[in-house]
Amino acid sequence: MSEEAANSNSSPASVCAECQQPANLKCSGCKLVSYCSKDHQKNNWQVHKTLCRPFEIQTSPDLGKHLIATRDIQPGDMILCESPLVYGPRPHIVEAGPVPCVGCFKLIMCEQSPRCDGCGWPVCHSSCQGLKDPTNHGLECLILGLRPEGAINNFHDFYRQDTLMVVRCLLLQKKGQKKWEQLMELEPHLEARGRGTDVYKNVEERIVNYLEDNFLSRLKDLERKAERDLLPEASASVIHRIAGILDVNALEINQDAELSAVYPTTSLLEHSCICNTYHVFDDASQNYKITVRAAVPIKKGEHISTMYTHALWGTQARREHLKETKYFSCNCRRCKDPTELGTYLSALKCIGVDDRPCGGNQLAINPCDPNTEWACDKCEVKLTNDEVAYLVNKIGEEVDYVQLSNPTVKEMRELLTKILTFLHPHHYHIYSVKHSLLQLYGYQQGYLPNQISDELLIKKSEMCRELIEVTKTVDPGNARLTLYSGVLYHELFLANAFYVKRKWHVEDKKQMVLLVEEAVSALAEAKQILKNESSAAGQKLRALLATSNKELRNWMDRYREDMETIKKEMNALSWYLAFCVLLSSCSALVTMEPCEAHAPLYYSKKSSQVDVWAVLFPLSVSIPTPLLPSVVSVDLFFFPLPLLLGHTSHITTMLCLQQS
Repeated sequence: MSEEAANSNSSPASVCAECQQPANLKCSGCKLVSYCSKDHQKNNWQVHKTLCRPFEIQTSPDLGKHLIATRDIQPGDMILCESPLVYGPRPHIVEAGPVPCVGCFKLIMCEQSPRCDGCGWPVCHSSCQGLKDPTNHGLECLILGLRPEGAINNFHDFYRQDTLMVVRCLLLQKKGQKKWEQLMELEPHLEARGRGTDVYKNVEERIVNYLEDNFLSRLKDLERKAERDLLPEASASVIHRIAGILDVNALEINQDAELSAVYPTTSLLEHSCICNTYHVFDDASQNYKITVRAAVPIKKGEHISTMYTHALWGTQARREHLKETKYFSCNCRRCKDPTELGTYLSALKCIGVDDRPCGGNQLAINPCDPNTEWACDKCEVKLTNDEVAYLVNKIGEEVDYVQLSNPTVKEMRELLTKILTFLHPHHYHIYSVKHSLLQLYGYQQGYLPNQISDELLIKKSEMCRELIEVTKTVDPGNARLTLYSGVLYHELFLANAFYVKRKWHVEDKKQMVLLVEEAVSALAEAKQILKNESSAAGQKLRALLATSNKELRNWMDRYREDMETIKKEMNALSWYLAFCVLLSSCSALVTMEPCEAHAPLYYSKKSSQVDVWAVLFPLSVSIPTPLLPSVVSVDLFFFPLPLLLGHTSHITTMLCLQQS
C-alpha cells in the first residue's frame, strides 16, 4: 500500500489518525483515515498498514493461499501496489530472430549487436545503463562471464534467453534473502512436473544441464577456491522448483520489450474466467511496479481474482489451457454455465435429424467434465465431446490459416458464411472472424470510406454492437479485453461517422443526430477503456482515437446550429411522449404483436411471437434508422414503455408494431 498521503476535500471533522488534530490529507490507499501531514502518515504506517489493505490472505485445501476482501471495494479502488521480486526477459525459447538486450531488454538482432564487456552476451549498446545496475545485469554478469571459450559464436543455442530469469532468481540469495524466501514460498506445482513428464525433461535439458555445463560447474570451482558459497542453493532440484514457480506465477509485461515478473502478493490472486480486478505496470524507471485495482464492485468476503487464460476462448479451450499451464481446473460460474452467461461462445448449431437443422444449439451438458456429452436445447440430438472437439479444432485451424494469410474482405466473408453453418453466431471462432472483418471494412481497397456501400456500413455498425455486448458480458469491468473493446468502439464510431457524413443532407436529421451522439459516446467509451493500456498497440489506438475525436469535433462545429435545433425538437417530443405515457398508463396500455407487413430491414425474424407493452401515439415524426434501431416507425407509432420511462438498456430485437 502507498505510504503517501493524497490531497482530498475532507470535511473539517476529519482528524489526524496520529495526533487527533484537524486533517486535510487522506491515505491514498484506502481513503478511510486522515492525516495532518505526510510525516504523521509515515509515523502511523506500521499501525495502519494492516487496516489499509482491503484484503486478507487465507488458505484452503482447494485454492491454497488466496485473497479475500475485508471490506466493500468499488471499481477503480486500489487493492495492492508492489514491486516485483524479480523481473527479466520472458522465459521462452528463441531459436531465431531478435533477442532482448540483457541490460534493458530492448529487442536486438543477436548476430549484429555489440557484446557486454563483462560476459559477452548481446546488448543494444556498450553503454547501456542496465549493464552496470546491480539490480539488473550487474550481478548476473559475473555468472554469465564464466562461459566457455568459443561459445560466443554459437548464438541462439548458447544465448538461451529462457534461462536468464532462472539465473536472476538464483541471485536473489545474494541480493535479498527475504525476496528469495518469498519466491521459494510460491507454488511450483512440482507434483505435475515430476520425472517422466515432458516439462521435466525440457527443463532438465534446456535449463538445468545448460546452466550446470556452462556456468554453475565453473562457479563451484571458484567457490571451492574461495572457501565460501556464492550461491548456496543451486542444485538441479532448486532449479526445477524455480522453473515451476516462474511458469505458474510470472506475469507478462508487454511494453517496449517482452518481460516477465514475479510479484509476492499478486501471485496469490486466484483465477476466475470472470475476474474482478485489473492490473497495470509502471515502466522501467519504477522497476515495473504493479498496481491491482477493482474492475467491478467487490463485496466484503468475496474472493479477489484475476485471469490466467484468454477471456475470448470457449470453456473447454480455457480449461485445457489452465490445466496444461497452471495445473488446475477452473470451476467458476462461467465455466459451469453451458451458455457461458448467455453469450453462447462455445455453442454449435444443431444438425437436427434427417439432414434438417432444428434451429437449436448444441451445448455441453456438464462443461466442467472433459468427457461431457453435448445436447441440443431444442431436439433430442446429442454429440460426443470428441466429435465436438474435432469439429471446433478443424474450424479453428482454418480460421487461423485464413487470418494469417493477409485475407481480403471477400475471403473473410466467405469464411464467415461457411463456419456459420456449424457454429452459433456468437461462438468464439465467429467472434474472431467478425472482429477481423469489421477492421477490413473501411480500410481495404474496394471497401474504403468512399467505396463501401450503405448496406455494409449498416452491417459493420450492427456487428460492432453485437460484439460489444458479448465482450461486456465476459469482461464486465474491462479487465482483460481492453484492446478488443477499444477497437470495437472505434470501429462503431467510424461506421457512424462515414454514414452521417454521407447522409446528412439526404436523410432525416433526427436520425443523424442520434448517430452522432452514439459516435461521441463510442469515442468516450474507447478512451476510458484504454486509459491504462500500456502496450504498443494500445498507444497506437489511443493516437487514432485522438485523431478521430478531432475530426468529429471539426465536423460537429460546422453543423452545430442545426444539431442544437434538432435536439430541442427531440427533447420537446420526449417530454410530450412521457406526458402521454403518464396519462395513458391506467387505461391505454395494450398488448401488441409483431407485424411483418411493415417490417423494415431491421425487423428481427428470430422472435415470431413477442408480447410488448406499448402505447399508441398518432404522431407524424420519424425517428428510426437501420443503423440505430432503437425505436420503430410506421404510419402510427408505438413506443416501448420501458424506453420512454428512461430505461436505456440496449434493445436487441426490434419490432414493427400495429394495433391488435
